[in-house]
Amino acid sequence: MPYNLKDEPAEAWRFAISFLVDRERSKAAKREFWAQGPHKCAGILHDLGLTRAEFDDAMRLPYASEDLLTPAMRSVGIDPDSFQTLEATRGGMSRTCMTCPHRRECRGLLAVFDFENHYQEFCPNSRGFAKLLEGGRT
Repeated sequence: MPYNLKDEPAEAWRFAISFLVDRERSKAAKREFWAQGPHKCAGILHDLGLTRAEFDDAMRLPYASEDLLTPAMRSVGIDPDSFQTLEATRGGMSRTCMTCPHRRECRGLLAVFDFENHYQEFCPNSRGFAKLLEGGRT
């Protein structure tokens, strides 16, 4: 199929709209989080291993309001609800995912059901996934 120059502006508009929608969702998620009160938020951030500044920075990343770790785990064959997996996520995998600069790529691959074929190329949690899979914790 020949390249169509008319597709380029349309794609740019789709990207811009997607970006703006994502920013609004992230702002809303951040407001909802802080509305829980400072004590509860501090506990959650402590459990995730994040400072307030790190949380604020993470909320500026693409798709910050979306949980990408759970579908990523399912994609590679890990049960996100198993005890071992829950312990691993508390051990830093959630923090790593929330602060990951590859969220856009991750989300794109999850959307087309191809994450499991490419995550080892970019995902900072790939070692954690491998440990969970090797330990028979699927």
